[in-house]
Amino acid sequence: MDRNIRRNLFLSLTGGLLLGLPWSVSPLFFLVFIAWVPLLLLEKETRDHPNHYTLFNYAFVSFLLWNILGTWWIIQAQWLGAILIMLANSLVQALVFWSISRVRTSLNIPLLFPFLIIWMGYEHFHESWDLAWPWLNLGNALATAPKLIQWVEYTGVRGGTLWIILTNFAIFKMADTYRKRGLRTIVPMGVVTVLLVFSPVLVSFQMFDNFSEEGETVTVALIQPNLDPYTEKFVLERQAKQVEEFFKTADSICDEETNYLFGPETLIVQQIDERNPCASPYYRQLLDFQAKYAKLTCLVGVHSYQKVEEDVPPGSRFNQEEDYFYEAFNTALFLSPGSAPQFYHKAKLVPLFERMPFVQYLGFLGKYSLELGGYNGTYSLRQQSHAFVSPDTSVGILPIVCFESVFGPYCARRLPEAKGFICMITNDGWWKNTPGYRYHYNFSPVRAIECRRDLVRVANTGISALIDAKGMVIARTPWWKKATLKGRIHLRQGRTFFARHGDYLGRLSMFLGIFLIACGEIGNLFRKRQRFKNAGR
Repeated sequence: MDRNIRRNLFLSLTGGLLLGLPWSVSPLFFLVFIAWVPLLLLEKETRDHPNHYTLFNYAFVSFLLWNILGTWWIIQAQWLGAILIMLANSLVQALVFWSISRVRTSLNIPLLFPFLIIWMGYEHFHESWDLAWPWLNLGNALATAPKLIQWVEYTGVRGGTLWIILTNFAIFKMADTYRKRGLRTIVPMGVVTVLLVFSPVLVSFQMFDNFSEEGETVTVALIQPNLDPYTEKFVLERQAKQVEEFFKTADSICDEETNYLFGPETLIVQQIDERNPCASPYYRQLLDFQAKYAKLTCLVGVHSYQKVEEDVPPGSRFNQEEDYFYEAFNTALFLSPGSAPQFYHKAKLVPLFERMPFVQYLGFLGKYSLELGGYNGTYSLRQQSHAFVSPDTSVGILPIVCFESVFGPYCARRLPEAKGFICMITNDGWWKNTPGYRYHYNFSPVRAIECRRDLVRVANTGISALIDAKGMVIARTPWWKKATLKGRIHLRQGRTFFARHGDYLGRLSMFLGIFLIACGEIGNLFRKRQRFKNAGR
């Protein structure tokens, strides 16, 4: 093998390894601050290569390793879906990195500028299209260290991406200067690097120390049923016993002072008709239980549906027995004493599993969603409410369902102004005992900080937790154990800067990135025409 090929392959694999380890071994999150250095060197080495796609090929190898290390656990649920997700994400990332280098060459500008703009713009876009998979967005590598990122209430995790990219470039520049000019010349860049690394940390510690808990408190109780999603949870014949066991446990932890009771995602598997919920025996059972406790409000996960009257939306299902189309939803059900039920529909659905990408344009794809533990079918995205509100409108609750917790901007923009908290329901049992459920848990403290609200996390198999507005865990349950939690949380009011303005860093970067790519391609086209003209003379 050619020496240059071996060197480039080494840089590619080293970059992929350093990028992947923070997602597979959480305590190694700090590696992300040097992970891009091998890839930046790779870009420099291949910039003038006669084959313009050389960088893309090496980048694909690197990003595929990153995706494998960071998300291999999806195989536990569905091997085909895991392979497709990892391949698609790696291809998109490689295309973005290749485009960055192409813009840098075309416009003859320092690599930092197009890298910062285009990569952050890509991360913003990657949260909004049908193949959305923001799990590996750079800022998420810091989710395991909430004390270091208290400033996400202003920037969201895109601020973490900015920090990581700037630090990597500073270290790369320092190493490059050392290689060319020796140790003494790196002092100025070394000072810049130290400031880049430690300034955000010091700011975060200051914010952490100055933050004070405020607002009235309420008593909450949650139940972690611990039902295996592959062998127990979705067996309809066992549903009655499972729900009965849930309310039996609830009776043991609720009293007249309990304000809220929480159950996990899809606690009730049998679909509830949202227009006639009382037709469901499990909904009536919930009403009967709630009637025992005068102050009790319930929030649980259910499967629900609405019949389609006329125009059939893409991804709708068909009931062959009763001959009608309907939209199916993965739903959070909110029930306050003496008021009508409120339904929140999960809108950020897992590609391929919960909703086929682009089904709104290619309707026939709806029937090809991948099976997950014996359950499959495309869910609808149609939303009717973005938050839950108490009957007197004094309390607002932000619901988050499972995969949605990875989408910080989506969650934050739905935050009510009224006092309240966040409730996140999930079922992480699909991934078994892997880094998947542990890293999913790490997103919850970050969402609490971004919104500065206490957060209740309710998981079918764990980890369930009560988390304060600083991202600190008040109490938590073990993994894969039937458990309950009871405690008090604060009702905080107002919306953070990030909740009011959203992912402004990502939005601005996306528009500027499109502009840069367009300018680069126009420049390439102009130079190509000039070469043709010169060749014809």
